[in-house]
Amino acid sequence: MSLVAPCQPFALYEQKALSDLTGGMLRPGGVELTARAIELSGLPPGSTILDLGCGPGHTLTLLAGCFQLRPVGLDSSASMLRQAVSANPTVPLIQAEVMAIPVLDAGFDGIISECVLSLSGDIPKTLKEMARILLPGGKLVLTDIFSRETAGPEDSGIPAVRSCVTSSLPLEIITAAVEAAGFSILVLEDQSASLKQLAGQIIFSYGSLETFWQLFMGQEEARETCCALQGARLGYYLLIAQKKED
Repeated sequence: MSLVAPCQPFALYEQKALSDLTGGMLRPGGVELTARAIELSGLPPGSTILDLGCGPGHTLTLLAGCFQLRPVGLDSSASMLRQAVSANPTVPLIQAEVMAIPVLDAGFDGIISECVLSLSGDIPKTLKEMARILLPGGKLVLTDIFSRETAGPEDSGIPAVRSCVTSSLPLEIITAAVEAAGFSILVLEDQSASLKQLAGQIIFSYGSLETFWQLFMGQEEARETCCALQGARLGYYLLIAQKKED
């Protein structure tokens, strides 16, 4: 039985099955990749950092606890923020869209955004908004899906599922948009092995990828989704950039 009408788009990152599977991290790579990204960014303790698309708040906990940073969380989902405030009661949280961040210019030393940029709906506009709120020399930390194909997400053949998979773009388009927004790229790593690891977790937990997708859609839509994903050439990147000095 389908939990969602076949033609109704839904947000995969808000589904409990994915949260349970990933320990709440809601993305490939988990806490290990987040920790590596922050270490590579070089942000010193006490730095202000915005977790853009903070979800249930696991990265906020890591930022404040392990790295002694001063995080602020932002997410468009009220249900995600309810979980985040429960886990991080002293961390400021904002409900807003990533393309219109309600904070002053040049207010943060860093931004981290994990598997969120591709969901923004307008990557160039979102990156310019990120640049606006960063101090000159501030660090931008991104992890996300990218496509090894030239076809856009509308050609993916995947049913109406709102996820970073269905919104993926070629890496050269992403890096060009980052630089056009006023950043210099410092680190760019291929972290695609984390995608295979996540697929392995799904198969181990549910028996097959198709069974996992049937949690969210009908049997035929799940089969079509698996076929489309098998044909897609997807990767996962870690990117660290610095806002250029004025």
